[in-house]
Amino acid sequence: MDSGEIHIVSAWGEVGLLRGATDAAILACVERIRTRSNGADRVLLIAGEHGERRAAALGLRTPLVAPPSCLRNRNIRDGLRRVLSRMQRPERLVCWDDALFPRLKNSTVSIWGAALEIVDGRKFDIPVRRVPASTRESIRSALGIGDSEHALILASDPPDSLSAHDFVRASALVGLVGRKVVAIVPRQTQEMERAKATLRSTGVAVRLVTCEAPIWTLLPCADAVVLNVREGSAPRHVPLHSQRWMAETCALLGIPVVWDEGAGSARLERFILRPRSRLAVHVARAINEHFLSSGERLAEPSDQRDEVLA
Repeated sequence: MDSGEIHIVSAWGEVGLLRGATDAAILACVERIRTRSNGADRVLLIAGEHGERRAAALGLRTPLVAPPSCLRNRNIRDGLRRVLSRMQRPERLVCWDDALFPRLKNSTVSIWGAALEIVDGRKFDIPVRRVPASTRESIRSALGIGDSEHALILASDPPDSLSAHDFVRASALVGLVGRKVVAIVPRQTQEMERAKATLRSTGVAVRLVTCEAPIWTLLPCADAVVLNVREGSAPRHVPLHSQRWMAETCALLGIPVVWDEGAGSARLERFILRPRSRLAVHVARAINEHFLSSGERLAEPSDQRDEVLA
Protein backbone atom coordinates (compact mmCIF):
# COMPACT_ATOMS: atom_id res chain seq x y z
CA MET A 1 0.00 0.00 0.00
CA ASP A 2 1.32 3.45 -0.95
CA SER A 3 2.19 5.33 2.23
CA GLY A 4 1.91 8.65 0.40
CA GLU A 5 4.05 11.74 0.32
CA ILE A 6 4.94 14.18 3.06
CA HIS A 7 5.05 17.68 1.63
CA ILE A 8 7.20 20.05 3.67
CA VAL A 9 6.59 23.77 3.20
CA SER A 10 8.10 26.65 5.14
CA ALA A 11 5.79 29.55 4.39
CA TRP A 12 7.19 33.01 3.72
CA GLY A 13 7.11 35.07 6.93
CA GLU A 14 7.55 38.62 8.09
CA VAL A 15 10.71 37.95 10.08
CA GLY A 16 14.17 37.39 8.61
CA LEU A 17 14.37 33.92 10.15
CA LEU A 18 11.81 32.52 7.72
CA ARG A 19 12.27 33.22 4.02
CA GLY A 20 10.57 30.10 2.80
CA ALA A 21 8.54 28.88 -0.14
CA THR A 22 7.17 31.30 -2.71
CA ASP A 23 3.42 31.64 -3.15
CA ALA A 24 3.85 29.89 -6.51
CA ALA A 25 5.48 26.89 -4.82
CA ILE A 26 2.61 26.64 -2.33
CA LEU A 27 0.12 26.77 -5.20
CA ALA A 28 2.06 24.03 -7.00
CA CYS A 29 2.04 21.93 -3.82
CA VAL A 30 -1.74 22.28 -3.58
CA GLU A 31 -2.05 21.34 -7.24
CA ARG A 32 0.08 18.20 -6.86
CA ILE A 33 -1.95 17.02 -3.87
CA ARG A 34 -5.19 17.58 -5.78
CA THR A 35 -3.88 15.79 -8.86
CA ARG A 36 -2.65 12.76 -6.93
CA SER A 37 -5.85 12.40 -4.87
CA ASN A 38 -3.99 10.11 -2.47
CA GLY A 39 -5.52 10.07 0.98
CA ALA A 40 -2.15 9.09 2.47
CA ASP A 41 -0.48 12.35 1.39
CA ARG A 42 0.25 14.76 4.23
CA VAL A 43 1.52 18.32 4.54
CA LEU A 44 3.82 19.76 7.17
CA LEU A 45 3.61 23.54 7.13
CA ILE A 46 6.32 25.43 9.00
CA ALA A 47 4.91 28.86 9.65
CA GLY A 48 3.99 31.54 12.12
CA GLU A 49 0.54 33.10 12.24
CA HIS A 50 1.22 35.31 9.21
CA GLY A 51 2.58 32.46 7.11
CA GLU A 52 -0.31 30.18 8.07
CA ARG A 53 -2.85 32.78 6.94
CA ARG A 54 -0.93 33.29 3.73
CA ALA A 55 -0.85 29.55 2.95
CA ALA A 56 -4.56 29.21 3.73
CA ALA A 57 -5.35 32.07 1.33
CA LEU A 58 -3.61 30.05 -1.39
CA GLY A 59 -5.72 26.95 -0.68
CA LEU A 60 -3.27 24.89 1.40
CA ARG A 61 -5.06 22.60 3.83
CA THR A 62 -2.67 21.02 6.30
CA PRO A 63 -3.17 18.63 9.23
CA LEU A 64 0.04 19.74 10.95
CA VAL A 65 1.59 23.17 11.53
CA ALA A 66 5.00 23.52 13.16
CA PRO A 67 6.43 26.84 14.42
CA PRO A 68 9.43 28.46 12.69
CA SER A 69 11.51 27.76 15.81
CA CYS A 70 11.81 24.10 14.72
CA LEU A 71 14.20 25.27 11.97
CA ARG A 72 16.65 27.07 14.25
CA ASN A 73 19.01 24.12 14.57
CA ARG A 74 20.54 23.70 11.11
CA ASN A 75 21.60 20.07 11.66
CA ILE A 76 17.94 19.07 12.12
CA ARG A 77 18.67 17.15 15.33
CA ASP A 78 15.97 18.86 17.33
CA GLY A 79 12.68 20.49 16.38
CA LEU A 80 12.05 19.41 12.79
CA ARG A 81 13.36 15.90 13.41
CA ARG A 82 11.00 15.46 16.37
CA VAL A 83 8.05 16.65 14.31
CA LEU A 84 8.80 14.28 11.42
CA SER A 85 9.53 11.31 13.69
CA ARG A 86 5.91 11.44 14.89
CA MET A 87 4.68 10.96 11.32
CA GLN A 88 4.41 7.61 9.53
CA ARG A 89 7.28 6.95 7.12
CA PRO A 90 6.16 8.09 3.63
CA GLU A 91 7.07 6.87 0.16
CA ARG A 92 8.96 10.14 -0.35
CA LEU A 93 9.54 13.59 1.07
CA VAL A 94 8.69 16.54 -1.15
CA CYS A 95 10.33 19.88 -0.30
CA TRP A 96 9.07 23.18 -1.66
CA ASP A 97 11.82 25.71 -0.91
CA ASP A 98 15.58 26.14 -1.05
CA ALA A 99 16.27 25.90 2.67
CA LEU A 100 14.64 22.55 3.46
CA PHE A 101 15.94 20.28 0.72
CA PRO A 102 19.64 20.20 1.75
CA ARG A 103 18.71 19.98 5.43
CA LEU A 104 16.62 16.87 4.90
CA LYS A 105 18.78 15.17 2.28
CA ASN A 106 20.87 13.10 4.69
CA SER A 107 18.48 12.91 7.63
CA THR A 108 15.84 10.31 6.77
CA VAL A 109 17.83 7.38 8.16
CA SER A 110 18.12 9.03 11.57
CA ILE A 111 14.41 9.90 11.53
CA TRP A 112 12.81 6.68 10.21
CA GLY A 113 15.67 4.19 10.28
CA ALA A 114 15.86 3.89 6.49
CA ALA A 115 16.64 6.13 3.54
CA LEU A 116 13.84 7.33 1.28
CA GLU A 117 13.43 9.50 -1.77
CA ILE A 118 13.60 13.25 -1.26
CA VAL A 119 12.61 15.48 -4.17
CA ASP A 120 12.37 19.19 -4.93
CA GLY A 121 8.69 19.71 -5.66
CA ARG A 122 9.34 22.77 -7.81
CA LYS A 123 10.92 20.51 -10.43
CA PHE A 124 7.67 18.63 -11.02
CA ASP A 125 6.01 19.55 -14.30
CA ILE A 126 2.75 20.67 -12.71
CA PRO A 127 0.18 22.25 -15.05
CA VAL A 128 -1.42 25.48 -13.90
CA ARG A 129 -5.13 24.81 -13.68
CA ARG A 130 -6.20 27.08 -10.85
CA VAL A 131 -7.16 30.71 -11.12
CA PRO A 132 -8.03 33.02 -8.19
CA ALA A 133 -11.57 32.60 -6.91
CA SER A 134 -12.49 36.31 -6.92
CA THR A 135 -13.68 37.99 -10.11
CA ARG A 136 -12.24 41.04 -11.83
CA GLU A 137 -15.28 43.10 -10.88
CA SER A 138 -15.30 42.11 -7.20
CA ILE A 139 -11.58 42.82 -6.72
CA ARG A 140 -11.70 46.16 -8.51
CA SER A 141 -14.75 47.15 -6.49
CA ALA A 142 -13.05 46.20 -3.21
CA LEU A 143 -9.97 48.25 -4.15
CA GLY A 144 -12.00 51.19 -5.44
CA ILE A 145 -10.69 50.89 -9.01
CA GLY A 146 -12.92 52.65 -11.54
CA ASP A 147 -13.72 51.53 -15.08
CA SER A 148 -11.52 54.28 -16.54
CA GLU A 149 -8.48 53.31 -14.45
CA HIS A 150 -5.73 50.96 -15.61
CA ALA A 151 -4.70 48.49 -12.91
CA LEU A 152 -1.05 47.41 -13.08
CA ILE A 153 0.21 44.68 -10.72
CA LEU A 154 3.77 44.01 -9.62
CA ALA A 155 3.76 40.22 -9.22
CA SER A 156 6.56 40.14 -6.66
CA ASP A 157 6.85 36.61 -5.25
CA PRO A 158 8.24 36.38 -2.63
CA PRO A 159 6.80 39.79 -1.71
CA ASP A 160 10.15 41.44 -0.97
CA SER A 161 11.96 40.26 -4.11
CA LEU A 162 11.29 43.39 -6.21
CA SER A 163 11.35 47.17 -5.76
CA ALA A 164 8.14 49.16 -5.38
CA HIS A 165 10.08 52.24 -6.46
CA ASP A 166 11.17 50.70 -9.76
CA PHE A 167 7.59 49.63 -10.44
CA VAL A 168 6.18 53.06 -9.56
CA ARG A 169 8.58 54.65 -12.05
CA ALA A 170 7.28 52.33 -14.76
CA SER A 171 3.66 52.99 -13.73
CA ALA A 172 4.23 56.76 -13.84
CA LEU A 173 5.56 56.45 -17.39
CA VAL A 174 2.41 54.54 -18.36
CA GLY A 175 0.29 57.33 -16.86
CA LEU A 176 2.38 60.16 -18.30
CA VAL A 177 0.46 60.14 -21.59
CA GLY A 178 -2.89 60.70 -19.90
CA ARG A 179 -3.91 57.35 -18.42
CA LYS A 180 -5.25 56.99 -14.89
CA VAL A 181 -3.08 54.27 -13.38
CA VAL A 182 -3.47 52.20 -10.22
CA ALA A 183 -0.16 50.57 -9.21
CA ILE A 184 -0.74 47.50 -7.00
CA VAL A 185 2.13 46.00 -5.00
CA PRO A 186 2.51 43.59 -2.05
CA ARG A 187 2.76 45.49 1.24
CA GLN A 188 6.15 43.92 1.98
CA THR A 189 7.74 45.02 -1.32
CA GLN A 190 11.15 46.68 -0.96
CA GLU A 191 11.73 50.45 -1.23
CA MET A 192 8.13 51.34 -0.41
CA GLU A 193 8.97 54.67 1.23
CA ARG A 194 11.08 55.66 -1.75
CA ALA A 195 8.15 54.81 -4.03
CA LYS A 196 5.80 57.00 -2.00
CA ALA A 197 8.27 59.87 -2.14
CA THR A 198 8.45 59.54 -5.93
CA LEU A 199 4.67 59.67 -6.17
CA ARG A 200 4.50 62.79 -4.02
CA SER A 201 6.94 64.56 -6.31
CA THR A 202 5.19 63.76 -9.58
CA GLY A 203 2.07 65.18 -11.17
CA VAL A 204 1.21 61.96 -12.94
CA ALA A 205 -2.16 60.42 -12.02
CA VAL A 206 -0.95 57.24 -10.30
CA ARG A 207 -2.50 55.70 -7.21
CA LEU A 208 -0.40 53.31 -5.14
CA VAL A 209 -2.32 50.41 -3.60
CA THR A 210 -0.58 48.02 -1.23
CA CYS A 211 -2.10 44.64 -0.46
CA GLU A 212 -1.65 42.21 2.41
CA ALA A 213 -3.10 39.20 0.58
CA PRO A 214 -0.90 37.08 -1.72
CA ILE A 215 -0.54 39.04 -4.96
CA TRP A 216 -1.69 35.98 -6.95
CA THR A 217 -5.19 36.38 -5.50
CA LEU A 218 -5.51 39.85 -7.10
CA LEU A 219 -4.39 38.98 -10.64
CA PRO A 220 -7.91 38.98 -12.18
CA CYS A 221 -8.30 42.74 -11.61
CA ALA A 222 -5.21 43.65 -13.65
CA ASP A 223 -5.00 45.25 -17.08
CA ALA A 224 -1.31 44.25 -17.19
CA VAL A 225 1.03 42.36 -14.87
CA VAL A 226 4.76 43.02 -14.46
CA LEU A 227 6.98 40.10 -13.46
CA ASN A 228 10.30 41.93 -13.31
CA VAL A 229 11.50 45.53 -13.38
CA ARG A 230 14.84 46.87 -12.20
CA GLU A 231 16.38 50.34 -12.23
CA GLY A 232 20.09 50.00 -11.50
CA SER A 233 19.48 48.72 -7.99
CA ALA A 234 21.19 45.69 -6.50
CA PRO A 235 20.09 42.46 -8.24
CA ARG A 236 17.30 40.65 -6.45
CA HIS A 237 16.49 36.98 -6.61
CA VAL A 238 13.23 36.48 -8.51
CA PRO A 239 12.60 32.71 -8.79
CA LEU A 240 11.89 31.58 -12.34
CA HIS A 241 9.34 28.97 -11.19
CA SER A 242 7.35 31.74 -9.53
CA GLN A 243 7.42 33.97 -12.60
CA ARG A 244 6.34 31.10 -14.81
CA TRP A 245 3.39 30.21 -12.56
CA MET A 246 2.25 33.85 -12.51
CA ALA A 247 2.63 34.13 -16.29
CA GLU A 248 0.66 30.92 -16.92
CA THR A 249 -2.10 32.11 -14.59
CA CYS A 250 -2.28 35.43 -16.44
CA ALA A 251 -2.59 33.53 -19.72
CA LEU A 252 -5.50 31.53 -18.32
CA LEU A 253 -7.14 34.82 -17.29
CA GLY A 254 -6.37 36.52 -20.62
CA ILE A 255 -4.20 39.22 -19.01
CA PRO A 256 -1.07 40.60 -20.74
CA VAL A 257 2.11 40.05 -18.74
CA VAL A 258 5.43 41.88 -19.08
CA TRP A 259 8.15 39.22 -18.97
CA ASP A 260 11.58 38.93 -20.54
CA GLU A 261 12.03 35.16 -20.09
CA GLY A 262 11.09 32.29 -22.42
CA ALA A 263 7.38 31.53 -22.63
CA GLY A 264 7.49 27.82 -23.31
CA SER A 265 3.99 27.44 -24.75
CA ALA A 266 2.05 28.91 -27.66
CA ARG A 267 -0.87 29.86 -25.41
CA LEU A 268 1.36 31.80 -23.03
CA GLU A 269 3.25 33.47 -25.87
CA ARG A 270 0.04 35.20 -26.97
CA PHE A 271 -0.06 37.18 -23.73
CA ILE A 272 3.63 38.02 -23.28
CA LEU A 273 4.72 41.66 -23.65
CA ARG A 274 8.48 41.62 -24.11
CA PRO A 275 10.37 44.77 -23.05
CA ARG A 276 13.80 45.56 -24.47
CA SER A 277 15.18 45.39 -20.93
CA ARG A 278 13.99 45.39 -17.32
CA LEU A 279 14.39 49.16 -17.04
CA ALA A 280 11.20 51.02 -16.11
CA VAL A 281 11.15 52.96 -19.39
CA HIS A 282 11.15 49.75 -21.44
CA VAL A 283 8.59 48.03 -19.20
CA ALA A 284 6.31 51.07 -19.54
CA ARG A 285 6.80 51.18 -23.31
CA ALA A 286 5.72 47.54 -23.66
CA ILE A 287 2.55 48.25 -21.67
CA ASN A 288 1.77 51.50 -23.52
CA GLU A 289 2.19 49.83 -26.91
CA HIS A 290 -0.21 47.07 -25.86
CA PHE A 291 -2.85 49.56 -24.69
CA LEU A 292 -2.55 51.57 -27.91
CA SER A 293 -2.81 48.42 -30.04
CA SER A 294 -6.06 47.62 -28.21
CA GLY A 295 -7.67 50.78 -29.64
CA GLU A 296 -7.61 52.76 -26.41
CA ARG A 297 -8.42 56.47 -26.45
CA LEU A 298 -6.26 58.57 -24.14
CA ALA A 299 -7.57 61.16 -21.72
CA GLU A 300 -5.99 64.55 -21.17
CA PRO A 301 -3.03 64.45 -18.71
CA SER A 302 -4.01 65.22 -15.12
CA ASP A 303 -2.13 66.62 -12.13
CA GLN A 304 -4.02 64.39 -9.68
CA ARG A 305 -1.81 62.88 -6.97
CA ASP A 306 -3.44 60.04 -5.10
CA GLU A 307 -2.09 57.35 -2.83
CA VAL A 308 -4.12 54.53 -1.36
CA LEU A 309 -2.84 52.06 1.22
CA ALA A 310 -5.06 48.98 1.49
